Amino acid sequence: MIDFVKVGNKIARLRKQQGLSQEELAEKLYVTRQALSKWENGSVPSIDIVLLLAKSFDVSFEELLCLDDAEGLKVDPEDLFKGQPRNVVLNAILTGKLVVDLPKVFPQFAPNERWALLKAIKEKKLPCSLPRLLMNLTPAETHFIKGGQ
Repeated sequence: MIDFVKVGNKIARLRKQQGLSQEELAEKLYVTRQALSKWENGSVPSIDIVLLLAKSFDVSFEELLCLDDAEGLKVDPEDLFKGQPRNVVLNAILTGKLVVDLPKVFPQFAPNERWALLKAIKEKKLPCSLPRLLMNLTPAETHFIKGGQ
């Protein structure tokens, strides 16, 4: 679920980081300063405006909408993805913002997610107990993690 108050705060923060006033950014977007002020206070901008804002700030659509934000992310180890977007949980784990017992939760991941995790483990970007993890791997995954391609 998108938290538009959080998005509004991000718009204001990014605008200020670029040294722009509300008036200046509104001009760049061809909208009124009042419209921009509403968005910064949690009103919902149109998808076209969201795309323009993302381009103007040189950030991804996901970043602008706080979809990749792991702050405040609460997961249930028994069901990691319950009530959470899968990509947010996976990215939070891959970036170290969310620490989980990987060997225990590994079976919950889809095949493409498992490969992303294994790649990070193999590159030593993600700490993990290999002996415990090996029990949850397919033969191809085991081959990969032990040194194969």
